[in-house]
Amino acid sequence: MNLNQKIFIRLGTYVGVILTLFFIVYQIKYPNIENLYIYLIFLAIGAGLVLALFLEYKEYFSRYDINQKVVDSDFLVKELDRVNQELKDKDNQLLMMSSFAGQGIILINNHKEIMYANELARKRLSLLDTQSKSYINQIRHTKIKDQINRTFMDVVPYKDTHMIQNKNLEIKTIPTEQSKDQFILVIIDDLTEKLQLQTIKKDFFSYAGHELKTPITILRGYAELIHQEIITGKEATEISAKMIDLADYMKGFVDDMLMLSRLETFTDGPLETLKLKDIILNTIEYFNNAIKEKQIKLELDLDDILFEADPMDMQKLFKNMLENAIKYNKENGLINISIKKVLNQIVFTISDTGLGIPFSEQDRIFERFYRVNDKRKTPGTGLGLAIVKHIVNKYHGHISVESVENEYTKFIIVI
Repeated sequence: MNLNQKIFIRLGTYVGVILTLFFIVYQIKYPNIENLYIYLIFLAIGAGLVLALFLEYKEYFSRYDINQKVVDSDFLVKELDRVNQELKDKDNQLLMMSSFAGQGIILINNHKEIMYANELARKRLSLLDTQSKSYINQIRHTKIKDQINRTFMDVVPYKDTHMIQNKNLEIKTIPTEQSKDQFILVIIDDLTEKLQLQTIKKDFFSYAGHELKTPITILRGYAELIHQEIITGKEATEISAKMIDLADYMKGFVDDMLMLSRLETFTDGPLETLKLKDIILNTIEYFNNAIKEKQIKLELDLDDILFEADPMDMQKLFKNMLENAIKYNKENGLINISIKKVLNQIVFTISDTGLGIPFSEQDRIFERFYRVNDKRKTPGTGLGLAIVKHIVNKYHGHISVESVENEYTKFIIVI
């Protein structure tokens, strides 16, 4: 067999392999028996074209010496290399397009080898980079491997949700057959954000309905007493003041719920370079009347610190912490506020000489709506520390508490 024959046999083989690969991919995507006939027709046409090309070049090569034949064979090899490069480019384009789909995609052949996996699939399942192409060796999670194995055995699609790396992943395994070969298409969807939003909506309506029912009932009762003139004069004025307090409570509750929902869905506002000392001083000014009313003494140790953050987050954090320190403090008590830059971290400390928190309840104070024992009868939404915790988490920080009942409470926030 001379060099020319080898070249065209190789060319014919490449054409056949290319057509077969395109046929397999197309059949997986659009399974239909008619595709087989189209494939055979294209295969026959491809073989005919290669044969015609061979006959033409055979006559052409016969006119030149062996050196010229070598030169022409080099040209054909370069052409084949060019075709191979184009195929690789198309594979890369397919990989990129599948990544834009927002789904992880894995294709497994009848030998249980991973033929194709896009970047999202590799990232979401943390596929192992091994020499073996077997999905059993590359996929870490036993439950997913069991689901794929069931799909191979039963030849029916399965859908299940798995918790992987704190994410809710929906895994679909879809069987498809090509001639006698069986393939499994694995589709991976990240449902974490969707389920999170559903939970937030459910919690919002559940908590809102529970917390607002009582004040709304009281407001209606007060309004009916005034409307029917059962109470008048000074008594009506006192009732109106109570109605205003209830309305303020409900507004504060709704504002806190919306703030908590914003933090839980990671909806960021515009970031600004903030002077934290100024925000703390403005917050103190806001609570000035409440501080004077309880005759609380303030001790401040505030450094001039700049911090890149959402202004709403920092204002809410300092407001909630100072409000608690005032609300649960004693008459003629003390509040100590400090903010310092330690290495690359900001340390905010606030302590009060108030009721304190029992040690057994300190782990729960950051839960939404959790209220500490019967001593804390002061009205509130029960969301303040939950919001603070979410803000601290948002900026990759840490919050801790030290407290002794009837002596002091100290919060330390590091961000």
